[in-house]
Amino acid sequence: MSYTDHYERDIYGIIAFWVQNNFDHGRFFDREISHYELELARTNQYMIQRLGSILEKAKSKKTDVGILIDEAKHATREFHSLLTYTMDKALRCEVIISTPQSLLDHMIREAEETISVFKLIQSGKQVSPADATLHENYFWLRQMADHLRFISHYLDPSNYELHDRVREMTKKFDNLFLQANALTTMIRRPRNEVLPVLHSFNQMVIKEAKALETFKLELDDLIKQCAAVTTSPPDLLEHIAREAHHLWRNLEEQVIL
Repeated sequence: MSYTDHYERDIYGIIAFWVQNNFDHGRFFDREISHYELELARTNQYMIQRLGSILEKAKSKKTDVGILIDEAKHATREFHSLLTYTMDKALRCEVIISTPQSLLDHMIREAEETISVFKLIQSGKQVSPADATLHENYFWLRQMADHLRFISHYLDPSNYELHDRVREMTKKFDNLFLQANALTTMIRRPRNEVLPVLHSFNQMVIKEAKALETFKLELDDLIKQCAAVTTSPPDLLEHIAREAHHLWRNLEEQVIL
C-alpha cells in the first residue's frame, strides 16, 4: 500500500494535516468544474496554489507558527467562502459542476472544522478527554459515512461486490453517528471523566475506523492498478484513509486536533 501515516503531532504537523485536507478538496473539485465555468475554475485554481504554498511552509517548519496559522486560517476562510457560494449557486442550478451538493457541504464542514481547530490552538485551551472524544465522534463519524457514500458515487455499477461492502459499512457508520449524537446529549456537562459507556463506544469506533482505513487503502491499491472500474479522483482514497486514521488516533489519544 502506498499510504503511510506521516502525521507528526507538533503544531506544524497539525497545521499541515488540516491545510492538506482543504488543498486536496480544491484539487478534487477542480476536475469537476465545467469548462464553461472559467471564473470559478480560475478562483479555485488560485485557492489550490495558495493552500499548496501554505502546506509546503508547514512541512518545512521554517515559518513562524503564529504567522503560519494566521495565513492558514485566512486562506481556509476564503476557500470556505468559495465553496459556500458555489453550493448556493448549485442549489439554484446556476452553476455547471459535477460535484454533488452533499460533497460540497462535506468540504464546507471540514473547512469550518479547520478554522475551529486553528482557533483552539491559538487560544491555548485544554479540552477534557470526554469533551474531545464526544466532539471527534460527532464530527468525524458523519464524515466517514459521507466518505462511503462518495466511494459508491464514484464506483461503476458493475462493481457489485464492492458496492455490497460499501453499503454494509455505510449502515454501520450511520448507526455509529446516531449513537454519537445520543451520547452527546446523554452525557451532560461538566464532563469531568470518560464514563464507561463513552469508553466502550470509543473502542468500538476505533475498531471500525481502523477497518475502514484498511478498506480504503485496499480499494486505493485496486484503483491505482486499474483493477476497479471507477471515476474516483486520483489520491481520493488516500485522502479519506488519512482522515479515518486521524479519527481513531485522536480517540486513542483523547484529543481534538
